[in-house]
Amino acid sequence: MTGPENAVLRLSDAADELGIHYQTAYRWVRTGRLPARLVNGEYEVSRRDVRGVADRLRAPSRPIGPGPKRLDRQAERMHEALVAGDEAAALHIARRLVEEGTSVTELIQSVLVPPLRRIGQAWQDGQLAIAVEHRASAVVERLLGELAPNPRGRRRGTAMVATVAGDHHSLPSTMATIALREQNWHVHHLGANMPADELVRFCTEHRVDVAVISLTNPDVSQLAIRVAQRLRRVGVPTLVGGPGRPLTDLADDVRTEMQRRVN
Repeated sequence: MTGPENAVLRLSDAADELGIHYQTAYRWVRTGRLPARLVNGEYEVSRRDVRGVADRLRAPSRPIGPGPKRLDRQAERMHEALVAGDEAAALHIARRLVEEGTSVTELIQSVLVPPLRRIGQAWQDGQLAIAVEHRASAVVERLLGELAPNPRGRRRGTAMVATVAGDHHSLPSTMATIALREQNWHVHHLGANMPADELVRFCTEHRVDVAVISLTNPDVSQLAIRVAQRLRRVGVPTLVGGPGRPLTDLADDVRTEMQRRVN
């Protein structure tokens, strides 16, 4: 594999250099295995990243992470730890799974979100005090701060993640931020309760490639939609998130929104 490190290749050329089918290379881009940037409707890949993937292909394979049954068991243990407020136990469970090969995004989706939903439902049903629910969320927030990925190499682009004014829950936006960073995005996480004008100003001043508005309060859904429309009008592809969509699909949703803007 010859050529300058800073050379930019079309995805088809990158596939040829790696000795794989184009559709395989495309799938690797969608899953984050091969960093790429969408330019005028076509993926471009740096030769440095192609060489990095080639080196990893030659290296011993990484152990396969825990399967669904183990993740389910650990989610049950996580639920017990969060209800008890046992932060050390929660952090131990999470760290062990990451060491075993679980991505932080999968950890969130399979081991952290189910217990949080159970705890939230138990509070609504009057079975748990609101203090328990708040404590569990705070523990998870700190846990994610410990495990947040620090991506290296070429970034896919720059994203902004926040919630609009009136939406005070920051944890879902933290989770979205981590999912994007794990896919090698540079992310400005502005947190919760951001005024609309400030969101638009920030995205235009910082040349944001895509905005993600996390939505947890249905009372402000129309405001979130209006903010998204404003951002799109100034050229910023924007997603409005909500419950029910798997976190592992976020990177694909972002790419789809950016592709829609190009087209």
